[in-house]
Amino acid sequence: MKDNYESYFMDEVEKKILEMEKETYEFPKRFSKKDYIATVVVILVCLIGVIGGAFIG
Repeated sequence: MKDNYESYFMDEVEKKILEMEKETYEFPKRFSKKDYIATVVVILVCLIGVIGGAFIG
């Protein structure tokens, strides 16, 4: 079973690498400043929720 999964995984990795090496492959856009700010805000809101939940419960 392990060999089958490992073989399947390596085949998929090879497919992805070949896809990314094509000239027509379009890489995703880099994070902008707004994306980083939004990420930090979400992390802070979740952290506040966890800490607040500890005091409520």
